[in-house]
Amino acid sequence: MTRLIPRLAIAAVAVLGAAALGGWTTVPAAAAPPTSNRDPVVQVYLTRHGETILNALHLVQGWSDSPLTAAGRATATTVGTNLGAEIGQVDAAYSADMVRHYETATRMLQGMGSKLSATRVEGLRELNFGGWEGAKQSAMGGAAFAYLAQQGITEPTLGQMTDAIGATNPVSALPAENCDDVADRMLSSLNAIAKDAAKHRDDKILVVSSGLSISCLLVDLGATDRVPETGIANGAVNLLTYKAGAWTVESVNDTHYATQP
Repeated sequence: MTRLIPRLAIAAVAVLGAAALGGWTTVPAAAAPPTSNRDPVVQVYLTRHGETILNALHLVQGWSDSPLTAAGRATATTVGTNLGAEIGQVDAAYSADMVRHYETATRMLQGMGSKLSATRVEGLRELNFGGWEGAKQSAMGGAAFAYLAQQGITEPTLGQMTDAIGATNPVSALPAENCDDVADRMLSSLNAIAKDAAKHRDDKILVVSSGLSISCLLVDLGATDRVPETGIANGAVNLLTYKAGAWTVESVNDTHYATQP
């Protein structure tokens, strides 16, 4: 097991914002197919949405949704402006289908001066927390850590943490997802996006998703030790490259675009 971070206080477990989830296990990446210099390279700027009302209230937000706060709107515009100044225009834009994701992508594109509209993709959603949706983050974190302690687990992996959230789900009729579920649908969605971009020779793509869904994907791509202990920040950009069916994680949790000039 490769440890990423030490055990953190329950109050720091922000599965909607900062995924502070103990030591995480690296998932071996699949062998990359052979490539050639003629294979197009697609750069995906995978960005976490701006702060939302539920984020600010420290309430669980997965498939539940809320609009951006004033700070979240400002962050999205600033990130778009600064990213556009550095890389120029993107060729296409996608977001999860929630209000917070689409609003972030829209404001980022406006900041870039782009006339593109984001395409909404359900597979880019945050993890579904089941019966914990809308609950206090501290309540869910406390229940999950208590469950793990009963199993003798004091420094859980990301997978163990999401499994514990499902095991303590207070409403069984509303099933929760785990990290494997999320990584599978995130990767499937990004593969489709990248393949389409490569087909059309588009090389810069904006994608907006959520903190824990991005973390689960990064772990699945073998970048476990690069995810910060505080999780993916609101407005942080993660650069992935895709070439001939293989993904490379170039940077993680880059927050400098959110800084006002």
